[in-house]
Amino acid sequence: MPSNTSNANNTATNTATPANDAVVNGITHPAIPFPTGDNPPTFVEQVQTKTAEAVKPAVEKLNVIKEQAAGKLASGANQALSKLADHSEKLYINQVKLLDACRIQVRRQPMTMLGLAVATVVALGVLFRQSR
Repeated sequence: MPSNTSNANNTATNTATPANDAVVNGITHPAIPFPTGDNPPTFVEQVQTKTAEAVKPAVEKLNVIKEQAAGKLASGANQALSKLADHSEKLYINQVKLLDACRIQVRRQPMTMLGLAVATVVALGVLFRQSR
């Protein structure tokens, strides 16, 4: 008879437990609820959803600002590059003109230019000797 009582207890336990719970060796293990469409979102999920909704306009605005800044930087870099190219071309032209003028001057007065070169070397020698 004792075995019938334990079977009656198990049957009573099985009928008393919800359908989702599992009974193993007389111990009731609650079933793990899987997320379904019937389960309402938890508090954390609600907070995450509301935070995402609140942050979405700011993120979109930041993306627009980022794209505008990138465009402005690109146009500024292109303008700087074109100005640099223009000025380097002007510098090259002026350098060529200066060399031509020096060449003409040396051909007209070679002795004067030789004297200037020697005077420059002597002046530089005196300056460097004093700095030591």
